[in-house]
Amino acid sequence: MKFKQLIIIAILVLFTAVSCTENFDELEKDPVSLSANPAGQLTFIELSLSGDSYYQWRANLIYSGGFVQHYAGSWAVTEYGNKFKKVEDYNRALWASVYSNELKNVVDIIDKTSGDPANSNMNAVGKIMKVMIAQRLTDLYGDVPYSEAGLGFSKGIVTPKYDKQEDIYSSFFNELEEASAQLNASGGKVNGDLFYNGDITKWKKLANTMRLRLGMRISEVKPAEAEKQVKAAVQNGVFESNDDNCIMHHLDVSFNGTLSDFRGNGLSQAFVGDEHGDHFSSLLIDFLRDNGDPRLTMIATPKSTSSLTWGGPLAPGEVVYAGCVPGTFRWDAQGGSSALSGIQPYLKLNTTPFLHVGYSETQLLLAEAAYRGWVPGSAADYYKKGVAAGIKQLEIYGAPATSLTTIDTYVDAHPLVAGQEMAQIGMQLWITYLFNSIEAYSNWRRTGYPHLIPITNSDSETGGVTPTRFYYPGDELQKNEANYLDALSRMGGKNDWSGKVWWDVN
Repeated sequence: MKFKQLIIIAILVLFTAVSCTENFDELEKDPVSLSANPAGQLTFIELSLSGDSYYQWRANLIYSGGFVQHYAGSWAVTEYGNKFKKVEDYNRALWASVYSNELKNVVDIIDKTSGDPANSNMNAVGKIMKVMIAQRLTDLYGDVPYSEAGLGFSKGIVTPKYDKQEDIYSSFFNELEEASAQLNASGGKVNGDLFYNGDITKWKKLANTMRLRLGMRISEVKPAEAEKQVKAAVQNGVFESNDDNCIMHHLDVSFNGTLSDFRGNGLSQAFVGDEHGDHFSSLLIDFLRDNGDPRLTMIATPKSTSSLTWGGPLAPGEVVYAGCVPGTFRWDAQGGSSALSGIQPYLKLNTTPFLHVGYSETQLLLAEAAYRGWVPGSAADYYKKGVAAGIKQLEIYGAPATSLTTIDTYVDAHPLVAGQEMAQIGMQLWITYLFNSIEAYSNWRRTGYPHLIPITNSDSETGGVTPTRFYYPGDELQKNEANYLDALSRMGGKNDWSGKVWWDVN
């Protein structure tokens, strides 16, 4: 009941803050959208991070999920995500939501609670949320408005400068460190919180775990700073189990297409419908199947009837799992769509939870950090815990429970192998980031793992080369010309997705 009450609070914000998402300038100057109390704004932001089907479909599923080959087969994922074709609405979906809805609300939370001891914890949570919002954006686009973003109403800044990504990351680390230190038992309640119900201990762990994620994100471009941030995160306390996971629990409400209701899971709703996406890629299914991974049956539906597959008709009772080859449509598979495994039904419900940050990710990043010599402990032990946690975390979506014996048997049979550490950790992070393909896409650009299936389609707009960033929305040239051109000069001079963000040096 408390969850539903918080949702009701958010609805009051939804119908004001999201009334006109396409008009950045007007929304920035709209005092009504900034008039809600911090509790309602926090609820709204947490809902929108995974409940906005508009950009979950476009930025997460079609583009990030298609680029990094979590998914294949549906028209949109294959035609645009696997073949790397530009669609302005897909490319700008996350950008529009961040600047129209999320960032200005969180900036307002921070401003309203600043310097108030009774709202110290709410202020700290606002800082953490600001980093979570902007991290996805800058990792996809590179240099973006950050330090001046969300200040249209309060300071009249409607053409914010584009900050360098290196400077944005420096701000991230400072804000997460401040937030972690600021959270305390006497700092007041965190109202409107759907992630942790105001549990400041868990919020503190989230701040440090985000610091770990971002520290590892800059491991190739600035290793000394990365090591410093990772060590500080571990010392201050990161996630210790799946109980610490940052999860959004959604309600059984369908996205209505007007951007005014984010109560249901936006990604799950994007899975529904033939034109959106209902098949995993062969890269994912083949790996899980060939390694006897328990996660295969937890995410994919089997083919156990008379459906055709590559080997011909199935024998009675035979169970086959098959993914769609990236760059191909599901109806082109031998035997047609019925020869491919689908996505388990419980992953396509309005009520399906969304995992933002998890313990499995934490342990796998620590495995890499240990391999690099940055943290104490065995990389192999962290890796084992990360894989095991990755299997158990699927249960939050409604997958049948997997016994600890089964999990232990699997991880013991698939240990971290000397000389293959980065490839194995990279593959497991890719699997753990399933349903959060934006993170998988970022980690793939950082590490180069997993090795993707080559795209050989003649109609690929990039000649089969996977894009390395999202390009800036076209209307930025009209809205924020001087700052846009300045950023573009730093990003290679061409508004294209062949350039690289600051931390991508491989």
